[in-house]
Amino acid sequence: MPFSAKKGRAPYQKHEEPQPPISRFFETILPKAGLTKQTRAGQARGAPVKRRPLGGFNSIMLTQLAKGKRAAAYAPVLAVLALLWLGQALGQAASHTIRKGETLGAIAKKYGITASALAAHNGISNPNRINVGQKINIPAKSVTVTHTVRTGDTLSAIAKKYNTTTSAIARANGISDPRKLKPGQTLKITKGTNSGSKSTRPKPAYIPADTLSKINRPRIRRGRWKHIVIHHSGDNTNSIQGMEHYHRRVRRMENGLAYHFVIGNGVNTGDGKIYVGDRWRRQIRGGHVASTALNEIAIGICLVGNFDQRVPTSKQRSSLKALVARLRARTSIPYKEVRTHRHINPKPTACPGRRFNLRSILN
Repeated sequence: MPFSAKKGRAPYQKHEEPQPPISRFFETILPKAGLTKQTRAGQARGAPVKRRPLGGFNSIMLTQLAKGKRAAAYAPVLAVLALLWLGQALGQAASHTIRKGETLGAIAKKYGITASALAAHNGISNPNRINVGQKINIPAKSVTVTHTVRTGDTLSAIAKKYNTTTSAIARANGISDPRKLKPGQTLKITKGTNSGSKSTRPKPAYIPADTLSKINRPRIRRGRWKHIVIHHSGDNTNSIQGMEHYHRRVRRMENGLAYHFVIGNGVNTGDGKIYVGDRWRRQIRGGHVASTALNEIAIGICLVGNFDQRVPTSKQRSSLKALVARLRARTSIPYKEVRTHRHINPKPTACPGRRFNLRSILN
């Protein structure tokens, strides 16, 4: 059963980059010639001094600065402008310090890239788990060039030269057989598309020793369990305490948390962490399907998150695969009896969401 009790959330606030002091863009004009005694006296008393903007390189200000002072005044500004222009021209990578209220999607949109590309570039497996003050690198904008194939060229050598992949070049140029390159052939290549990021495929199944001991501790009667049922909580911000409170106090379940196991997503629960529930420790029926008979023989596993909106994290998938394997080893439940809530529940339900693919995880 999806758990959908929402926590109170602060209203969305727009965050803007802080603007530098305006005085940084102005040069104080103090020409000595032509000042009256009254004007100089006023300056000595701290009277306001006329300021004129540097931007635009206006000729009035240029004529009022001494030649030497003029160069000194403009040197830092010109240097900054040159660096900014060069960075844009070359597509240099930048960094971004995460502020309160920012999401990876909003940051990616700001820099004109996708959230998945930004996550991959920074090795972020869970886009929900970013911290205020964390510095992330923004990948350099790609540059498209042309390459004329020479005798002896191979697609892999060309890809290495331009820091991309053979599949990317083949896809962009409609090449079905990479071995059939012809001298003089022109290829369009997007440079720098090979970020070297790690695959998002789950790591080999592994359960920490302390968690494994909790799973192995109960004595299980032969034939006690017939099914393993997978759920999502329905909310990305759920916590174990919140789910326990909802089931015990709101749903009035005398045994509290309806599931035997919960797997966290990294927001208010550990990413991929397996929480062993009291129902498993006591080997009592669950409260996760709409059938008393099924609850008696079905082990309930809930992954925190809403998988109508997003897929489980890499660590969640890895932990689920490991947990199912361990439970099957302990209970002799057949592979075909590992089901989703949607496929076993007597009443219609969308749980665990349209973006959850159980077989791809277990296989």
